Amino acid sequence: MTTILYVEDHPPAQLLMAAIVADLTPYTLITALTGAEAEQLAQEQKPQIYILDLDLPDTDGMTLAKRLNALHGAATIIVSAYAEAIQPDPAYQYLAKPLDPDYVAQILRHTVTGR
Repeated sequence: MTTILYVEDHPPAQLLMAAIVADLTPYTLITALTGAEAEQLAQEQKPQIYILDLDLPDTDGMTLAKRLNALHGAATIIVSAYAEAIQPDPAYQYLAKPLDPDYVAQILRHTVTGR
């Protein structure tokens, strides 16, 4: 089972990701609204993939990525409506909003299998 931690404070975006992951096997999605909640879930659940919104209420996705990976390393995908403003870090993958469900599913499969 592959566990994905999705950190997003916008409920419609969480619902979209839940629908995407529901069609993938054997993936499980857990969600957090804030960086603090994400850190707690990362320690408890030890996910294999982090998907982090860049703009969160209590932190930014890049800072959170570093904190989460220090707690428990995992493949990390940064998501933003402002993807062109991101200073890319080669350690992370990036997705632009609005999310394309087929592309997100493809990225998740590739992240786990390498294919």
